[in-house]
Amino acid sequence: MVSKATTAAPPANPAVPAGSVTPVRVGRRGFRPPWRARLHWRLILAIGIPLVLVEGLRMVVGYQDDRAEAQKQVRAYLTEVTQHHAEAVASRLAQVMQATRTGAWFLASGQVPYDHASLRAVVAGVVEQSPLIYGSAVAFAPASGHGAYYARRVAGGIERIDYAGRGVDYSRQDWYTHPLQQGSPWWSPPYFDRGIGEARMVTYSVPWTTAGGKAAAVLTADIEVGTLDIDWSSPWGGATRIVDAQGHYIAEAGDVPTRFDGVFDAAKALGIVGLDAAARDMVQGGSGILRTHDPRADGQAVWVSWAPISGTGWSLMALLYEDRVLASAREQLLHQILLSLSALVLVLVTLVWVTRRLTRPLDSLRRVARAVRHGDHTQRTGMALSRDEIGQFAHAFDAMLDDLQATQAERLHEAERRQRIEGELATAREIQRRLLPPDWPEWSRRAGPTPGLEFHGLCEPATLMSGDFYDVFMLDGECVALVVADVCGKGAAAALYMAIVYTRLRDFARADRSPAQTLAAINRSLVEEGHDGMFVTLFLGHYHWRDGRLTYACAGHPPPLLARAGGAVELLEVRGGLVGAFVDIDYADATAVLAPGDTLLAYSDGITEAGLDRDALYGIARLQDRLGELATSPTPALCDALVADVLAYADDAPGDDITLLAVRRTPA
Repeated sequence: MVSKATTAAPPANPAVPAGSVTPVRVGRRGFRPPWRARLHWRLILAIGIPLVLVEGLRMVVGYQDDRAEAQKQVRAYLTEVTQHHAEAVASRLAQVMQATRTGAWFLASGQVPYDHASLRAVVAGVVEQSPLIYGSAVAFAPASGHGAYYARRVAGGIERIDYAGRGVDYSRQDWYTHPLQQGSPWWSPPYFDRGIGEARMVTYSVPWTTAGGKAAAVLTADIEVGTLDIDWSSPWGGATRIVDAQGHYIAEAGDVPTRFDGVFDAAKALGIVGLDAAARDMVQGGSGILRTHDPRADGQAVWVSWAPISGTGWSLMALLYEDRVLASAREQLLHQILLSLSALVLVLVTLVWVTRRLTRPLDSLRRVARAVRHGDHTQRTGMALSRDEIGQFAHAFDAMLDDLQATQAERLHEAERRQRIEGELATAREIQRRLLPPDWPEWSRRAGPTPGLEFHGLCEPATLMSGDFYDVFMLDGECVALVVADVCGKGAAAALYMAIVYTRLRDFARADRSPAQTLAAINRSLVEEGHDGMFVTLFLGHYHWRDGRLTYACAGHPPPLLARAGGAVELLEVRGGLVGAFVDIDYADATAVLAPGDTLLAYSDGITEAGLDRDALYGIARLQDRLGELATSPTPALCDALVADVLAYADDAPGDDITLLAVRRTPA
């Protein structure tokens, strides 16, 4: 019995030096007729090429005809359906606009007194005019003394609300200012109505003037976006969206969800050819149809049709994937392929019988391939001098083995180089970690006693190197500097820039210089050095640990949160431009006082912007709620719980560095 090892690797030849290439000899079996060297081409010319060309041409022509007819049907169908749905939406919105304009005319005519009861009755009447209207408001100029009134639809009927009682400053909101400025009715972009509706809304505002022209006012109708039912249905699926005059998505229906705010955002992010031009035509009130390709669906062809919604400045956009419509055409093509394959099977049976007579010279190639599979790369076919097709193939095979040996050596070298680089990066990350302040209470032992102060920080990089950092250091005996920074970008470049910013902070921060002055000095220094394209957002606070006073400034950084000992969480708003971006930027100081048990939380946008793949980001509101729940927890447990909550929300893939610093005033 002959073992597999003997078959795969012939006995070593003592006469062949070690490491040399061993040729495999194949004996010649008598005279070979010339036609045997040309049989491959004869088979292709006599059988393969005519058969493939005829069958392929027949299938291509048939498929192209079916495809062209299907595309024609798609164009006609999508154009008609888009126009129909646009008219249906316009009809429903016309009731809303008519009710609002009629109410404004009635108020402007002076037929109704401008007292509380009459104005509330008018806005309630507007709401009752259409089931699509969620609420209506009449708002006068604040100086007029009339104020503003609101009515909305609730489960039990109509609820009347006085804006003054809710503390809402409507005089700066777009639905009030924009129609007064342009002097004509106006549809607002979609927005989230906080304080009353607590939902995404669009508002139709009609400006009017009181009798005698004494005061200007606005009458509105609010529509909850979720109630704009487009009623999209198609035998091939697809989707439709309502697009406002700025290109924002207001409502959508169908089985093709979107994660973008509007059609311009989708065109820019996805790079769909022609979609940007179509979006411009939509906002200009045009209509049309476009065939393009969607990179999200592996470049599938998609049809986009749009039509204006009269009287609103909006458009209705519908999209349909061509691949779904062409399913029937592909089924016919599949049937044709099966028939062609049946015919080809008969041809293959004949070819198998013929080619079996030609396989014997390929044994050497098979043996060499088997040796290579078992790790012996020194074997060669020994057929490089043969002039037929098999000899040419053997020559190419030997050359491939030579390249394989060279490639293996190159890969080994590359692996060693990559391992060395990874080791250097690990060392750099460890150095970066050591720049962070030591954990409490080790920091207190080094800095000196600071009764009333306790802190804990975390920095979780998204890659090997982080662009975020936090710092806590003494400015004098009673003042502690608190820092959280976020450099633009990630990786090594951001980490190097972070080290520069860290150094500037340590150089410029002093107890006699306010946080805003320190940020301005750092900004001038970085801009003068010319770090093109790099900038950093910063939170810098001066905390006086004896009395809990905090003076702080923000440079484009998310506002810090202050959790009171009782559980209430405050948002410490302060504005300021980015550090390192522009020369002359003003920064403002703000103050707060931490009572015993209060906790200050500074953080990077890697927390609030986690969850990019979800319908909503983690957000400040969610962070406030979670911080309120953890307000009494020790600062290490608080930080660990917040980071764990963010990672869980983002499915352990936050996409950006996560950094936070929790500072608590403890009883002295």
